[in-house]
Amino acid sequence: MRVLITGAGGFIGQNLTHALLREGHLTDRNGQSRPISEIVALDTHLPRISDTRLTLLEEDITSPQALGKIGAQRFDSIFHLAAVLTSEAERQPARALGTNVSALAALIETIRSTDNPPRLIFPSSIAVFGGLLPDTVDDDYTRRPQTTYGTHKAIAELMLADATRHGIIDSRTLRLPIVLVHSGPPTSSISDRIAAIVREATAGRDVVCPLRNDTRVPVASVQTVVINLIHLHNLEKAKLRGKRGFNQPALTVSMDDIAASVARVRNGKPPGKITFAPDPELKQIVDGWPKGLISTRAASIGTTSDRNFDDIVAGYLKSLQGK
Repeated sequence: MRVLITGAGGFIGQNLTHALLREGHLTDRNGQSRPISEIVALDTHLPRISDTRLTLLEEDITSPQALGKIGAQRFDSIFHLAAVLTSEAERQPARALGTNVSALAALIETIRSTDNPPRLIFPSSIAVFGGLLPDTVDDDYTRRPQTTYGTHKAIAELMLADATRHGIIDSRTLRLPIVLVHSGPPTSSISDRIAAIVREATAGRDVVCPLRNDTRVPVASVQTVVINLIHLHNLEKAKLRGKRGFNQPALTVSMDDIAASVARVRNGKPPGKITFAPDPELKQIVDGWPKGLISTRAASIGTTSDRNFDDIVAGYLKSLQGK
């Protein structure tokens, strides 16, 4: 199996790359488990990993050179993670459109095959939902994005479903909540600004939370997300029952809940002090998202959720031991 990961230098991309190298196998379109012979990791900046199965391709997904190098090869599987995220997309919508939508359209045309359609796994986002929302949102809830990033993800979902209908790719989409815990260095992404509460406080450093203490958000650990992305790839087509987009089952936690978990799950040192100073711009974006992200199909397709936030904090601390 030859695998392409776009956005491989990002938080989820790095964790996915390591997981696939550890796993060593993926299921092909005939339901057979096959060894991964090569992973091509594409991003503008990539960490150096020593593994003979890994090829680094430091390119921008929007560049003709990147698409030319992708088109010169044949891939069985693609994990398309490259994206301009929420905050940056609000500031630079034209640039975000080029990465989030136009580059995907070009990628589909580059990899398309009617003889052997490649399997394409796409992480969408909770941001596709918006407006007046119920307490929980399931897989089939109407998508009404209220941000540029959410709009681009909704467009991408439709593009992938249509390409799958035409038989030129085999796409599967997993809509993600806030994914934690990025170990740093800090970024401007919304997920990382929330991750900083765990990252800084567990390291014994004081931290300012940019949301109210009672703000509730849906979250998942990066470990669980990666497991589910790989599982969705390997799932036999019949179990999808004609569906292509699914929600990642998420925990709903408040900022107070996060602080309490940090206090319980110790890192051998007293936690830093957590104070609250809401950022109005961030609050407006987060308030437009669902508070609960559930999947009515999780049981039938086998995707899983985290048990509790203490486990997410403990998993993060464990991940630091190998660094």
